[in-house]
Amino acid sequence: MIRRNRLGDAINLLPIISAINKNYPDIEINVLANKYNSHIFEYCSAINHIHVLNERSWLGQNFFFLNPVIRKLKKESFDVVIAFGGYTSRLAKITYFLKAKYSVGMGSNKFFFDLIYDKAVITNKAKFKSQMEEMAILVKAARLVIPKKLPYTSLELLKRPNEGWLAICPDVKRKESQYPSNLYGEVIEKILKDKKFKKIGLFIADSKSPYISLTRYGAEHIKTNNLKDFISALSKYHFVIAAEGGSAHIAGALGLSVCVISGTKNQAYWSPHAEKIKNFINPISVHKIKPEALIKALYKF
Repeated sequence: MIRRNRLGDAINLLPIISAINKNYPDIEINVLANKYNSHIFEYCSAINHIHVLNERSWLGQNFFFLNPVIRKLKKESFDVVIAFGGYTSRLAKITYFLKAKYSVGMGSNKFFFDLIYDKAVITNKAKFKSQMEEMAILVKAARLVIPKKLPYTSLELLKRPNEGWLAICPDVKRKESQYPSNLYGEVIEKILKDKKFKKIGLFIADSKSPYISLTRYGAEHIKTNNLKDFISALSKYHFVIAAEGGSAHIAGALGLSVCVISGTKNQAYWSPHAEKIKNFINPISVHKIKPEALIKALYKF
């Protein structure tokens, strides 16, 4: 299986991998990922081998056939390769150089890269309720059977969340989902005043994030060095407020109670597939999401 990027997409793939392993226990499952998301797959015991591809080495995507990882995997003569990640020429090239006996990927019905796959799946994304539904179509095209209703995402980690600990993960690249610092501040001040939570941790990329200002409201900046550190530290919390994206997916897969802030129109499609998730969506402006609504949702979990 190939899943190159995006933390949330990698996490959404875990239930599918587990379902394949459950139905076909004799199948050896290999995952080809990049350095950015490869650590996510380490939390899935259904995976036999994880291979990390540096796409920028060996002159980039046009010379994948020279990449030592691709050359090694080519010798495995895989029975099936499933390319997850939508239609991209880069994904098609990786699939081509792996030389599997049978390959499946998303097609476009427009470009010659469709011819690379033995089965190019052409779909209308609008008809799917979630990303997992769309990925399941690729599994079906690979002649594998998995349940229509898949389990929630899960990072297989021994979790000991502290009751009364709240994490805030505000960083997000999409401007439409960037909730204002002053509104986060209102949430923090109200919660501290009510004494409902014992600790509020602030998880941001680094001290250069504009959200470092939330420490002035009473949040504690939790420093982490890498993805593993972040997952380990976040697992100690019980409640989370997160902007849509990787942090929200990780929190959901840890089984935490999560309020997700989003300004994207198709948040339902991208939403974490987790049990304790409440989405707060306003495509016009996330500024209109009231702090009181977030606080009320936290208290109701």
